[in-house]
Amino acid sequence: MKPITLERINHVCAQLIAVAGAVREDTDAILALHNHVELIRHYNHLRLATAEIKEAREALADMEERLSRESIPDIFREHGIKTTTIEGVGRVTVSYRFSCSMLDKEMGLNWLRETKNEGIIIETVNASTLAAFAKTMLEEKGEELPTTIFKTGTSPYTSITKVK
Repeated sequence: MKPITLERINHVCAQLIAVAGAVREDTDAILALHNHVELIRHYNHLRLATAEIKEAREALADMEERLSRESIPDIFREHGIKTTTIEGVGRVTVSYRFSCSMLDKEMGLNWLRETKNEGIIIETVNASTLAAFAKTMLEEKGEELPTTIFKTGTSPYTSITKVK
C-alpha cells in the first residue's frame, strides 16, 4: 500500500477510537436524563453511523478476501510459490481448506460403510472429518468421492505468520 494510504487508514482508525469514546460519553449523558425520546434519537444516530462504518468495513473486508482467496493464490500459482517470507510481513503461505458434504446422506453413509470407511461415521459425519477424508482419499489414493453422493470443493486462503 502507498504510505499515504496507510497514513489515512491509521488516521481513520485513531478517529474511530476517539469517536467511540465520545459516543460512550454521550450515551452515558443521555442515559442519565432518563428521557426515552432523546435516548431513541441517540440510538438512531448511532445505528445509522454504525451502518455507514459497517459498509466501509465490509468493502475493505471484501477486498481483503479477494486478495487472500483469489489474487495471491493466482500469483503464487503463476510463480510456483507455496510459501515465501517477506521482510516486515512474515511467512506467507497459500493453503487449501477442503470441504465435503453429502448430497444424499443415506447414500453417503452407505458408501462409507461399503468401502470400509465406517470408522468416520458417528451419528452423523462431522463436516470437517468428511472434508479431511475427501482430502486424504484424493491426495493419498488419487480417488475422488462419487459426485452423485458427495459435494466436494477446495477454497484457497492466505495466512501470514510473524517471523521471529
